[in-house]
Amino acid sequence: MSEWNFRLAQPEDAEAFSRWAASNPEIDPKDLRMGMAKNNPTVLTFVAEKDGVPVAFSPVYLSAVLAHLGFNPDARASEKLQALGVLKDGVMALMVQFGIREIQTLSKPKYGVAQWALEHGFEQDDRSLFRLDLNQEMAEEPVHV
Repeated sequence: MSEWNFRLAQPEDAEAFSRWAASNPEIDPKDLRMGMAKNNPTVLTFVAEKDGVPVAFSPVYLSAVLAHLGFNPDARASEKLQALGVLKDGVMALMVQFGIREIQTLSKPKYGVAQWALEHGFEQDDRSLFRLDLNQEMAEEPVHV
């Protein structure tokens, strides 16, 4: 019977994992860089192994997600634009203190906020977002370890 194990990567895993990732043309070089501790101090690499042999690994890092923006309907448009900059700068300053190096948000390209974001350092990723709601997962299925 096979035994599967979930563990934190060890320094001796680095050479093989680097080779696996570098030889996989489906991994975007940007993602390789984002998975490095020097670029994301919160990164931890996890390993799934079968019978003591690594089968897969994944670097995981923390990022901040702007859930949504709320504006005072009585504020002038110029004040709302200024507020966006204050929020961005404030969130950035706080996240950097915790080792978080990425802020994400969801929007639609036609929205003014999305257009502002593109003009202020945010990049639109051309890939699709896949989201796993852990609250929903925990409510539906017991976790088996």
